[in-house]
Amino acid sequence: MQGIKHLKWLAAGVIIGFLVPFVFGDRLTLPLDLYYLIYFAAVGTFFAVYIKKTGLNVREWLSRRLAWGLALGVVFGLVMVKFVLTNPATEGLSGSGLAWAVLWKGLFYGVVDGLFLSVFPWVVTWRAFGVADKPLGRKIGFGVLAWAFITVMTAAYHAGYADYRSPKLAKTFVGNTIISIPTLVAANPVGSPITHAMMHVAVVLHCPKTDLFLPPHRD
Repeated sequence: MQGIKHLKWLAAGVIIGFLVPFVFGDRLTLPLDLYYLIYFAAVGTFFAVYIKKTGLNVREWLSRRLAWGLALGVVFGLVMVKFVLTNPATEGLSGSGLAWAVLWKGLFYGVVDGLFLSVFPWVVTWRAFGVADKPLGRKIGFGVLAWAFITVMTAAYHAGYADYRSPKLAKTFVGNTIISIPTLVAANPVGSPITHAMMHVAVVLHCPKTDLFLPPHRD
């Protein structure tokens, strides 16, 4: 019964993950920074309610295998940076605009995406099925289940943007699978946000006019 309660939160996250980009990033043509602010606020509010209602001990979860989470986050962050650099460079930013983009679209957007798309489905899975107390073999099995939930969340979120309702959606599954590995392997929430943020920063520096990363994409 307790597991079902946790999985209901996952369903709520999927709905929010689709509706926020669909309404505010797709149907409404808002300034990008305003859209990001709405997205961050929606996810932050959702997390705050989830943490309070379910009694999540954030400090305890952060402290488990922290060194592994940090190390794998950086390693896979470098993998994603290398992938970004294989894409064609676009017209770059400079000055205060670049500094703001690195902070807002790079670090902050990357961390929020990493928490929402990778960490949240994993945490819900671990809590719903009491995975922390299970033997290694079963932990691996539930890690695969968590990855499936991560894929559902990734699909719902990106489907909220018009240009991802296309074959391009498949690329997000591959990318976010790689990004999710640090959290899935280390069983610690810090790795995937680090990886996601490193990828976003690389995009801001190398190809800020991208039509693959950092949605929504505007002409």
